[in-house]
Amino acid sequence: MSALFRVRVLAVSGTQVWCAAAGRLTTVTSGVLHAELTARCGEATVVVLDLRQLQLQLSVDEFLPLAPWPDGPHTIHLLAPSLLHSRTADDARLHWHTDLQAAWQAWSALSP
Repeated sequence: MSALFRVRVLAVSGTQVWCAAAGRLTTVTSGVLHAELTARCGEATVVVLDLRQLQLQLSVDEFLPLAPWPDGPHTIHLLAPSLLHSRTADDARLHWHTDLQAAWQAWSALSP
């Protein structure tokens, strides 16, 4: 059986991490994705999280009972499908970016 999703660390700068996740999520794997991102990015202070390649096919509330971004980081710059935007409203750590250039500029401004 092939993986339903994959998580890659694309860049590390000090305590900043840029991760990308791709693939299909189900109600079963949403918690696994959250745990994987927390394991890979939870110790970072700033995370850029690119979730644009996730394939969401159900409503966000039933598809992702847990928000997929990791526990731990103080700041998360988020690139994600627009369906996830409603999940960002009550988390002050999240900064929504509509395109890669905006996320890259935020990352570059924070790099040591």
